[in-house]
Amino acid sequence: MRPVVRLQSPAPQGAIDHAAYLARGGYRLLKRCIAGEIESDMVLQSVGDSGLHGVHEPAAVEWERVHGAPTPRAMEVSAAAAGPAGLADRALLEGNPHRCFEGMLIAAWAVGASRIRLLVRGGPAALRAMLAAELLKLRDRRPYPGMPEIVLRFDDAPPSDDGLPTLRQRIETLYWVPDILERGAAWFASQAQCRRWAGA
Repeated sequence: MRPVVRLQSPAPQGAIDHAAYLARGGYRLLKRCIAGEIESDMVLQSVGDSGLHGVHEPAAVEWERVHGAPTPRAMEVSAAAAGPAGLADRALLEGNPHRCFEGMLIAAWAVGASRIRLLVRGGPAALRAMLAAELLKLRDRRPYPGMPEIVLRFDDAPPSDDGLPTLRQRIETLYWVPDILERGAAWFASQAQCRRWAGA
């Protein structure tokens, strides 16, 4: 994988579940997007100004490419949850899964993706069960009508070959999207000293 901006990731101390996430103001930014308080162009601009990286290039370049493609559009999110390379992704998913989900949904909204697939490679059975349970809670209490369903897949399922324009992102990239919108692109860009570049 190409570079992702890595800040200090939270240690997994028990997942923040759906109820706790809502109590902390979770999905508020997503709802502001849907309500028109934050426009998709503003999200793309903020992501670009932040320096956030995607799978192969700056995230904004990938987002804008899909945003300008014909509809329907899709999104695929990958997360490694096993081995040394998966420590960060696993910590984010275990610690705050709904922040990951909110980042996914904001990105999907910004680029106009109507399908989301989350592919988790490896990880313990407890993590898988927790993610499935929390996604069910999210589906039962959708933040807005028409929310794309997040389809959860495990291990080495092949990428979708349905031919749709597809935004492919790492979970670690999407995790920071709510922070970029809330704290500002300049805040995220200022964390350059915390960046760690992963090899291909």
